[in-house]
Amino acid sequence: MNKYRKLSQPLAILLAASLCWTAGAADCQASSGLVQMQVATKTKLDISKGDIEIGVSKISGLSPEGKRETQVNRDGYHIVGETDTYSIKIEAGVTAEILLENVNISQVDTDAYALKIEDASEGDVTLTLRGYNVLKGGSHCAGVEKGCNQTSCVRGGSQCDCGTLTIRCERYKEEGHVCDADCGTLIASGVNGGAGIGGGDGRKANRIEILGGHISASGGYGSAGIGGGYFCEGSHVRISGGEVTAVAGEGNVALGGLDGSEEGSINGDCIVEAGSMGGITVYKGIVLNGNSGTINGAVNITKNGAAGILKDKKLTREDGGRLLLPEGVAWTVQNTLRVLDPSSVTSSNSVLDDPEEEQEDDTVSGAQTETRLQRGADGKVDLTSAAKGTYGQTLSQLEVTDHPIEGDIAGTWSWAAEEEPDKTYPIVNGTTSYVRVFTPEDPDQKEVRVKILPQMSYLETTEKVSILSPTSPDGENGWYKGNVVLEAPDGYQAFHSRSVGWVEELVVADDGGSGDYEYYLREVGTNLTTGVKKIRLNIDSLPPIIESVTVMHVGAGMRIRARAKDDTSRTEQVSGTRYFYCLVQPESGIKSMGRKTLIKNKETKNNTIGEFTYTDLEAGKRYQLFVVAADKAGNLSEVDVQTFTAQ
Repeated sequence: MNKYRKLSQPLAILLAASLCWTAGAADCQASSGLVQMQVATKTKLDISKGDIEIGVSKISGLSPEGKRETQVNRDGYHIVGETDTYSIKIEAGVTAEILLENVNISQVDTDAYALKIEDASEGDVTLTLRGYNVLKGGSHCAGVEKGCNQTSCVRGGSQCDCGTLTIRCERYKEEGHVCDADCGTLIASGVNGGAGIGGGDGRKANRIEILGGHISASGGYGSAGIGGGYFCEGSHVRISGGEVTAVAGEGNVALGGLDGSEEGSINGDCIVEAGSMGGITVYKGIVLNGNSGTINGAVNITKNGAAGILKDKKLTREDGGRLLLPEGVAWTVQNTLRVLDPSSVTSSNSVLDDPEEEQEDDTVSGAQTETRLQRGADGKVDLTSAAKGTYGQTLSQLEVTDHPIEGDIAGTWSWAAEEEPDKTYPIVNGTTSYVRVFTPEDPDQKEVRVKILPQMSYLETTEKVSILSPTSPDGENGWYKGNVVLEAPDGYQAFHSRSVGWVEELVVADDGGSGDYEYYLREVGTNLTTGVKKIRLNIDSLPPIIESVTVMHVGAGMRIRARAKDDTSRTEQVSGTRYFYCLVQPESGIKSMGRKTLIKNKETKNNTIGEFTYTDLEAGKRYQLFVVAADKAGNLSEVDVQTFTAQ
């Protein structure tokens, strides 16, 4: 294998050189070889000049010079520019590599996405990072939106055949590469139910892979930093490289997703900061939570990582955990990393291996992470804790069982200081781990920290919201024609994705359409929280739109045919066109007609196409025609007016 590599590298360089000669010097920098040649063949697009849409058979976007680009490029796309107006859309079925170079898209004041892969797309999309990139989604959108289903989130198994979103730095292929200060950066954030990277409001996320780069992702209310959208699952979320920080919106986990999330992993030379995880198994890597972290497997880091994301973090190791330190980095007795003066370094690779190993220099010693408490036959201290409670309780309110320590060692149990035991967690997820600390009375023995996963349940109640206003549907056929205000029952507060915190009255906006609206209840005083509840509402405030009105001579009369379409600019869940109303008057008569007056005249039956026949019109005479359409909710379209000559 080594011999093959030695031969293949000159061949690759020779191939790159020949390609450069063919393409011309302007397209290929000799200093970067084949990599630069690949970049040069990508279609370059500037987001500051307009929306970018990448489809299977064509694209739409402008080059930095303002040229309209439409041709699909199998080598990929190179996007640059800054905007608070335009977005990047990748259509369903597209498989492409996209290089982001210093791209800044901020839609925080809108309801638009920054970058979106069409829901349930089976295409594999790769985002390669160069420079400093910022993608901020608008209301209900993720920063990098990648949902795996088109329906509202339902807890359960994550069956999805969608493609994979891969995020990486440019150097991820280099053998033994560990991300340093030169690797690309991505800052992604979602708002009001949108994850930083993953599902939008009410969308699950599936198949997100991070291979490298400096990634920071924060979710909006109810959403993961990387993973599921508003109270949704986030499955097959995998990290194998880079420095990754995930911050959860209130009510979800930082990485992965809620109940039903599965097959996620952390496995590589990576540093992952996530206060909580769902459906994630850790095999290899450094996992941080607040001011502490754990080392899993044999992990390499860079000096930059030690001085940056790992600075002042107290690190302990899981079984088999080893940290391979670069030159200029060593351990302190507090189990934190320290960047040394190069003149003081005696070894280029210090190793945190066996915490019991004695070393002469305290500065580079791997400080003990276990106490000298009595051990069992397997050499481990027998320490276990368990907790259970109801969503909405603080940690201090949970029912905790700390089992006695083998050998009756005296000491006390408590929550770790960083866990904030008095903080209220409105919706605590059972996959979130917390730390219990055993402090021995013997000052010669060190404290022991134990992770536990509280078993949480929802508050059981038959209470539900009621409709405060309108007191009854203000439209026809059980439909509402505007906002609906819901009222929490006495002694409770309610919450849904668009409310600002817990409130007594919820406003359901008129752009919701017909469907089941999800909400939660919280008991005032105890903060105990229910599981998701639903209320069925039919809302349609937008009238239909008349597309065309045609006048035809048929036999001895005139036939009027009208077509209309539903206004789905806010939602597709509308009531649908039901009636057409038509009035024909001599042109010398009525010059205008109001909608309410018109509906007292001739009408069709239930149909999206209306036909009227007139046989009593005077041939050669000019007539004025008025047509209006009505939907099932009772909304009336604008009046369509035209004139014709009877035949």
